[in-house]
Amino acid sequence: MIKTILAAAVSFGLLSAADAQVNFDQGVSIDSFVSQAANPELAAPAPRLARTYTSRDCARFSFGPGDNEMLSERVWLRSQEYVTECHTVMQPGPNGGTVPVQTCYERPGMVWSQAGQIKILPRKLFAWERETFELCLEGPWMDLFVHEAGYKYSVRRVGSYDALFELSPKNKIAMRSDENGLDFGAFSYAGGKYTFKVSDKWAKEYAGEKVSIKVDLFRNHANWFDGYRGSKEFTFDAAGGYEMSFSEEDLEMPELPDGVSGGHDRGVKKYYLKWGFKRLGSISKDNFVKKGETPSVEVN
Repeated sequence: MIKTILAAAVSFGLLSAADAQVNFDQGVSIDSFVSQAANPELAAPAPRLARTYTSRDCARFSFGPGDNEMLSERVWLRSQEYVTECHTVMQPGPNGGTVPVQTCYERPGMVWSQAGQIKILPRKLFAWERETFELCLEGPWMDLFVHEAGYKYSVRRVGSYDALFELSPKNKIAMRSDENGLDFGAFSYAGGKYTFKVSDKWAKEYAGEKVSIKVDLFRNHANWFDGYRGSKEFTFDAAGGYEMSFSEEDLEMPELPDGVSGGHDRGVKKYYLKWGFKRLGSISKDNFVKKGETPSVEVN
């Protein structure tokens, strides 16, 4: 009697585990229920997989010259978390087997919001220099990024959710030169020589330094490709103006760039310059500034 009760209890427990419908009038087979419980087609869905990413919100600030400390506007930044959740279920497949099928969806998660502001302690910039910084919030982290700066700064952050980034200038570093610092003056031809004149807006600020000016001579061909005649570089001490005189024989003729030809000598002879400059010294970077083309002059 005791053995019969125990057998019935074991059978009932296995039935519950397999979540199967049982007809006790037809008898019970323990082996059958063990087989059903191990059937992969009856397996529960796989655990959910979650991937997250957060949006990035930024504000950019620009500062020019000034003798006093500078304070940017106070901005609020917002970062949104997005969660992608996926779950996999087994569905009937070919040849009586099963195949995994994954379903994914995206939902919003946490939201972070913080205020930010930048303060720059007194420093000296040249009239053409501008510094650019960016505050960005990504998730709970707000960071300061430097795009262009005239100094190496030490940074002190004050506050957490209402943050003030205080920048203290240390060593001056060179920035890009002013693209409008040099300007076209005149271009002429006489006595077998070309004369090119340029003015310098910042000669006083660059006193003691040098400037390099490069010219490329082209012949203007109507309804045809312009002919390249050569180039020459001139170096001067910084001054209010620069004058360059040269003949075509003074020019260097490097290998022609793709799409540029030497041209022909038929028709009216009109010539122009493409020119640019770079500063040489410690005040500015030596980036080359392309200034464009001069008016054409006629050569007889």
